[in-house]
Amino acid sequence: MPHVTIFGSLNYDLVVCTHRIPRAGETIHCDSFATHCGGKGANQALAVRKLSSPKTVGVRMVGRVGQDAFGQQLKTGLANAGTDVSLIEEIPGESGVAVILLELNGENRILVHPGANGTYKPEDVTLDWFKVDGQGLTDYLVIQNELPLPVVLRAIEVAYDNGIKIVYNPSPMEQGILTSEIISKISYLVVNESELVALVQDDFFETDWSDYDALTGLVKEVHLKYDFKGTVVTTFGGYGTVYSICGSDPVFVKPFMAKKVVDTTGAGDSFLGAFVGALAANKSVPEAIKWGAAAGCLAVEREGAADSIPMLEEATALVENKQ
Repeated sequence: MPHVTIFGSLNYDLVVCTHRIPRAGETIHCDSFATHCGGKGANQALAVRKLSSPKTVGVRMVGRVGQDAFGQQLKTGLANAGTDVSLIEEIPGESGVAVILLELNGENRILVHPGANGTYKPEDVTLDWFKVDGQGLTDYLVIQNELPLPVVLRAIEVAYDNGIKIVYNPSPMEQGILTSEIISKISYLVVNESELVALVQDDFFETDWSDYDALTGLVKEVHLKYDFKGTVVTTFGGYGTVYSICGSDPVFVKPFMAKKVVDTTGAGDSFLGAFVGALAANKSVPEAIKWGAAAGCLAVEREGAADSIPMLEEATALVENKQ
């Protein structure tokens, strides 16, 4: 059975919904407050599990939580969904926490305290994480940037040296941290529009997101700048998805239209989870992107990050209706 290992962050989300973000020095009343299990790693692990069949794809999470109430909830939430949590360590101290400011229009701003996530060192990474009982090594490693960067790079190196396909979502993105040597080890580079632009130019905050031709040109630029031989997948939110395989001409995939955008938090993680789950189930890249797009569309119609992740049956129904 194909197997996916996710190495990443587990955060407890504190979500404040407000009609607008307060200015510096200003105090305003919010509209609501909620808590959710989150963290990009945990969200993606949950998304792979919920958006793939447990009969055909195995899913395991590697990460750390604190010995606090948040940590227990984070670990239990993944276990209840059917994710293997045997490699989630509980260590002294606090779990990771994310404070999310959510505007009523669905846009969000996020502050993250790493907690236990920030305690990893490169020497902690071991091949044992990627071993699957009776089946050799895991088929895919999914990884993001909510862990210390040297640790992320070491995990990529270990996976690559052992023939494991790597799905890398370099979020949060910092300019200048990725080199051709690092990117050459990636099989699937999954980014949103701002992360794409940050890979290839300096002024990504000033980019005109409506200039579709320029953005698709940037997908080609990733291949050229880094001599990248893998697949680039770029999500443009409600505008659709663009992918390029081995430097081929970028292909545009139309989006599924959400009935109402409630909360964009976790939509990218839902996309990635469905995409990886589909790849692991032996679907092609174009097919996997359809499932990812459907999952992202369904996620924005709901509140929360982990709580908004749809089930495989829901994404399948949306894909099949579209077809």
